[in-house]
Amino acid sequence: MTVRYDRRTFLRTAAGAVGLGSLSGCVGTFGTESGEPVRFGAMLPVSGSLEQVGTHGKRAAEQAVEDINGAGGVLGRPVELTTVDTEGSASVATDGYASLADAGVVGFVGGLVSDVSLALAPKAADDAVMEMSPASTNPRLSDAGRADGRKFFGRTVPSDSLQATAMAKILDAPQYADADRVALLTVDGAFGSDLGTALGDQLDAEVVTEVSYDPSAEAFGGVIDEVFADSPDAVGFVSVPGQERGVLDAYGASDHEAPWVFSAGLFDGEIPPYYEGFYSASLSSVRTDGYFHLTQRLSDIAPLQPYAANAYDALFLMATAAEYAGEASGPAIADALQTVSGGTGHTVSVGEFDRVRTLVDAGRELNYQGASSGVDLTEALEPLSSYLVERVRNGSVEQVELLQRQFFESGGGR
Repeated sequence: MTVRYDRRTFLRTAAGAVGLGSLSGCVGTFGTESGEPVRFGAMLPVSGSLEQVGTHGKRAAEQAVEDINGAGGVLGRPVELTTVDTEGSASVATDGYASLADAGVVGFVGGLVSDVSLALAPKAADDAVMEMSPASTNPRLSDAGRADGRKFFGRTVPSDSLQATAMAKILDAPQYADADRVALLTVDGAFGSDLGTALGDQLDAEVVTEVSYDPSAEAFGGVIDEVFADSPDAVGFVSVPGQERGVLDAYGASDHEAPWVFSAGLFDGEIPPYYEGFYSASLSSVRTDGYFHLTQRLSDIAPLQPYAANAYDALFLMATAAEYAGEASGPAIADALQTVSGGTGHTVSVGEFDRVRTLVDAGRELNYQGASSGVDLTEALEPLSSYLVERVRNGSVEQVELLQRQFFESGGGR
C-alpha cells in the first residue's frame, strides 16, 4: 500500500558539503547540502504521430525544472532533466528507460500512452524509480508499479475506470439511454479493450454483443451489422479522436437506429445529423489558476497541447514530495506523493517552489493545486475528477449533468 505521512515522520538526511552557488542559466542560488544534482527524466514521444503532444509535455516538464531551480532546487540541489524519445512505442521506451536508470534518475515523467506506461511500470518499481504519467488512463495502471509495500507508478490524469462508471450511468439511467441490452464497440488496442471491459463490468444492462474494430480499415459496414446483430437498445462506443469517424459514418449510412454513448473527446468539431440523441461522458475541463500561470510561462507554444499541464504537474509534484520527505529518492517520493497532494494542507501551485520550501521548513502540511486540476491523489496515486454528461440535441451539444468526485467515491451511485 501507499503510506501517507505527516511532515514529522520524515527526517532530513545529511548530505555532502560541496558548495555550488549559482548555476548558469538559473535564477536561484543553490545551498551547500550537496554537489550532486537531483536527476529526473521525461519519457515522451517527441517524434512520430504524437510528436506535438510529446514536445509540449517536454517543454512543460522543462518549465517545472526551471521554476524549481529558480527557487534554489530540491533540498538545495539543482534539478537535471534528461529526455528520452519513446516514439510512442513500448519497445523503444523499454530500451530508452535503461539509459535513465543508468543515469541515476529518482523519477520520470511518462509514459504518454498506456501501452508504454504498462511496459515501464514493473521495471521502474524493480529499480525503486518513481514513474508519473501525464496521460496514461488504462485502468490496469491503478495497481501497476507496486513493490516493497510502495506504489512507484502514479499519474496526474484520472483512470478510465471513472469514465467507465460515467458511461455505465448514461447507458443504464432511465433519464438517459435506459438500456436493457447493450452492444459494446471498441477501437483495437489496450485502451479500447480495457475500457470496454471496465464498462461491461459496471453495467446493470445485459451486454449482448462485443465488437472491436480496426480504424485503418477501408470499410465498416460489416462492423456495424455485427454491432446490431442482437438488436441492442444502445451502443457503448470506446474510441479516440481521429479514429472514430469512419465507423460512425458507416452507422449513419445504415438503417440501424439506437442511441450511442461515446467515450471522452468525441464530441468535437462538426456534429453530423445522425448524432442526434447521442451521449458522451467527458472529463470536466475547468481551467485552474495554475493552468493560466503555466500558459503565461509557455506563451511561445500556446495553445498548449493536451496533457502538457499534466506533465508540468507530474514533475513539480515529484520534486515537492522529495522536498517534503527530506530525501531525493524514488521510495521517499513514492511515500510522500499523496501527502503533498491529497487535498489538505497549505496550498502551493505552479511556480511556487519557494513557498514549498518555506512551508516545509516551518513544519507545515502541503496541498499542491496543479495546472491540470486540483490533483488530489488517491491511495492509487491518481486523481478523482469530475465528468460531464453531454447530449446532442437539435444539432448542438448540451451539458446535462456534472458527476462530481463524491459520485465516484460512492461507487457510481450503486
